[in-house]
Amino acid sequence: MPPRKRPLEPSSGMPPPPDVKPVIPAAKPAAAPVPAADAPEIPPISAAILNNLPPSERDVYKRVYLAGNKGMWSQDLRRATQLTTASLSKSTRALVQRGILKEVTDVRHRAKKVFMDARIEPAPEITGGTWYHNGQLDTDAVAAVRRRCLDQVDRLGAATPDMVHKGVERDDPRAGYTIDQIRDILQTMALDRVLEERKSTGEGEFSAVRAGRVCYRRGGAPQGGMMEGIPCGVCPRMDECSPDGVISPTTCVYYKKWLQMDF
Repeated sequence: MPPRKRPLEPSSGMPPPPDVKPVIPAAKPAAAPVPAADAPEIPPISAAILNNLPPSERDVYKRVYLAGNKGMWSQDLRRATQLTTASLSKSTRALVQRGILKEVTDVRHRAKKVFMDARIEPAPEITGGTWYHNGQLDTDAVAAVRRRCLDQVDRLGAATPDMVHKGVERDDPRAGYTIDQIRDILQTMALDRVLEERKSTGEGEFSAVRAGRVCYRRGGAPQGGMMEGIPCGVCPRMDECSPDGVISPTTCVYYKKWLQMDF
C-alpha cells in the first residue's frame, strides 16, 4: 500500500490569506414597550419621540405605558424608577405638558395620583364606569335608568334583568344600556327596597319567569332574617369596597340603613 501523501504547505512566496473581520450587526433602534395584554390596542409611541426623551422621562413613560388602562400610582412609579419625589414630579410634569402622559382620578382612591398614557381611555374601575362623569356620580343618569327599570317591572309584575333590558331597548332603542348596567341598577334598587330580588317559582306572579331564575318585583321587607338582608352580599361594588376608599363600609348608605333596621 503506497504511503499517504502529506498536504502541500504554502510556500513562503504565496500571499497570506486576507484578514476576515467579524460581521457586527447594526444596533436596532429602541423599540416602544409593549402594553399589558388587557390594555386597549393603541399605536406605539414613535421611536423618534422616545429616543429624544431624557433617560429619566423615558423610563417613567415606559413603565406607565406598560400599566395600560389601569394607569400607575405615583408612589408605585417612584419605587419602580427609584427616583426621588422631586425628580419624579419633574419628569411626570414634563411628560404631561408634552401630551405624552395624563393624570387621571381613581374614584376608589381620590387622593392617589395616577398617571396613564394620554391616548388610552381609563378602565371602568378607575373612572367608576358609566354612572360616573369626571370622577363624580352622575345622579341624573342613574335616576333616569332607575325610572326606566321600574316601568318595566311594573308592566311585567316580575322580571329578570334580561327581560327589563329588552323592554328598555324596545321603548328607547337609542338608550344604549348594556345588560350589566341594567343588572347593576336593579341590584341597587333592591338594596334601596324599591325592588325585591327573588327566585322565581314559575307560578302565579312568577309565571312569565322560568322557575329558579333570579328576578325582581316591587319592593318589600327582606325575607329570612337579618343575614339575608345584609347589603354586602349583593352589592355590585363589593370588589371595589375598602376601608380607605370612596366606596367603603363607613360611607355606604345601604350598610348604615341595614345597621339601623329593626329585626
